[in-house]
Amino acid sequence: MPDLEYNTVKVDRYYRILLRQSLVRQLPWLKGEGAIEAWLLVGNSSRCRLLSSYEVKNDSRLRELRARIEAEVNLTSTDALEFHDESLVALPLRLLPIQVTPPDPGWRLTLPRPVAAVMKITPGVSEVAAILLRGHVELWTIELLASAMSTPLADLI
Repeated sequence: MPDLEYNTVKVDRYYRILLRQSLVRQLPWLKGEGAIEAWLLVGNSSRCRLLSSYEVKNDSRLRELRARIEAEVNLTSTDALEFHDESLVALPLRLLPIQVTPPDPGWRLTLPRPVAAVMKITPGVSEVAAILLRGHVELWTIELLASAMSTPLADLI
């Protein structure tokens, strides 16, 4: 059984996030000495998940999402007065290709700036919670983690 991991990680001034080795060791696809192509799946404005390229390529629902994103990106309109649905306009920001690189003392990824802005991340100041959850690393805002912990414990058991 993998260890449960909760780490808070500072987002540096270049929007980079260092993933601790104890977290990375539990991701079998994050190995080697060079950069790894990966994906960032944005679940909502406070939470995103790191995915391997293999997952994105082979999961039917993620393939559907990529196809929908491509369709939205290629959509054109002849009516300047018609505004497209905001959630569909933002759809390409929900699945983004990224690289995870292996510096010492851990692997790092750069948070795309639009995602950082939506998550209200201030580079060099903000922290995120890096959580190993069901085989994936998720990045949560500290506000989301605090909100998740605001439910009285007696209501959960």
